[in-house]
Amino acid sequence: MSTKGSKRLRLSRSWSTLFLKDSREKPMLSKPLALKAILLAAAVSMTAPAHAQQAAPANAQPACLAPDYTTTGRMDWFLGLHPADDLLSAWCRIQTIPGAIRFNLLFPTTGSNKSWDTSFDGKTLPATKIIELIQSLLPVADGPAKDEKGNEFPKVLMNVVQLAADKAPDKQDLGFAPTHPSAKELVLWEPLVIRVKPIALAGQEFTLLVTLRPNLGLLSLGLQGKATDVRLNGWKGRMPLDGFFGTTCSSSIPFCEGIPEVVSFHAPWLVSEVRLEAEGDNMTAAAAAIIDQMANSSVRSRFLKDGKPPVFDRTTGTGTVTLQDDISDMIMEAKGGPGGTKSISIVWKENGNGNNISKQLDKAAELYRAGTGMAPKPPTVPDSLGRL
Repeated sequence: MSTKGSKRLRLSRSWSTLFLKDSREKPMLSKPLALKAILLAAAVSMTAPAHAQQAAPANAQPACLAPDYTTTGRMDWFLGLHPADDLLSAWCRIQTIPGAIRFNLLFPTTGSNKSWDTSFDGKTLPATKIIELIQSLLPVADGPAKDEKGNEFPKVLMNVVQLAADKAPDKQDLGFAPTHPSAKELVLWEPLVIRVKPIALAGQEFTLLVTLRPNLGLLSLGLQGKATDVRLNGWKGRMPLDGFFGTTCSSSIPFCEGIPEVVSFHAPWLVSEVRLEAEGDNMTAAAAAIIDQMANSSVRSRFLKDGKPPVFDRTTGTGTVTLQDDISDMIMEAKGGPGGTKSISIVWKENGNGNNISKQLDKAAELYRAGTGMAPKPPTVPDSLGRL
């Protein structure tokens, strides 16, 4: 990582874990505060204590930390991944995978992806490394529309949108009032999928897919200094700036006047789904072992949906098991036929039960958009209360 320019590194074990301020050409992260309101409102009973904040030496590598949710009494996701994890937390958890792996970043809307071969054994990459990798895929100047493998990474920037726009590219409501202090903020509104393979389970090789989606609530908290604010940069020539029929600006970026050549935008990615997938022959024994591990352990058996035991047919290698708590589901499904199990999938995601994290973030977004969630700035003059 470059040490040019002025940097401040700070550590925390709260919602997000590493925060970096650097020059404009580098990906940037905002100053951190714990998202205690969200965690408490979502009835997460434990928040990891934060380290006392201290400036790291100029040549120090930032740590890669993630909150510990194992004592919340809820169902564990693979690697400890959690629906409250942002991009940095997810990246830090992924680094606990042993052995040599292929690591892939995919923008599913545009279909562009890139892979790296690596191993995390014996080392931990800084949390900012994932931001640097993503930034390396996005153009900050004019150039070819495709890379040498035909990936159209510049097209990703077509999904940058302004909060004053009526809708995000996925049709989610934005519509911040023109007078709102964040109305002109730009956001990359495309999901990101982190794919890792091989993951060994019960003697079979699986592929891990961690899907992160832009979340308006997380962005709203980040803009208020209450969560990590991941920012990236891109060349404005690849963004949807031009309007139609002679209009100056587009509906996606209604306040386009004065935008510089290299634009800074937010990337509020939050984990929405974790998936493990495997396909092949002779996987019946592995499927049976995984179902037993998921359903019969003393830790997980209490999460069996409706108390129903798993169903597994060893002859065809087919079966399912569903675990559920008040915020998430885990569904394991084995498919097969006369020759036994041919495919296995294990999926974790939030459900609609209870007061889950997604609902709380939706509330945070609504409050911020309405202007009621913004903390007033204290006056800069001495308080005269005692003079009354």
